[in-house]
Amino acid sequence: MGNNNSPLESLAAFAIVFVAGVISTVGLGKYIEKVKRDAVKEEQENHSY
Repeated sequence: MGNNNSPLESLAAFAIVFVAGVISTVGLGKYIEKVKRDAVKEEQENHSY
């Protein structure tokens, strides 16, 4: 059984996976920034008497 995919199909699959990886990486980075900001904000609110 040989590989019958055209080079264009392989390139399209790679591009889709690459873009999905970039989007998920950016999303995770934004989420981590938000969690850090929320933690700092909550810490400041708990220590301001």
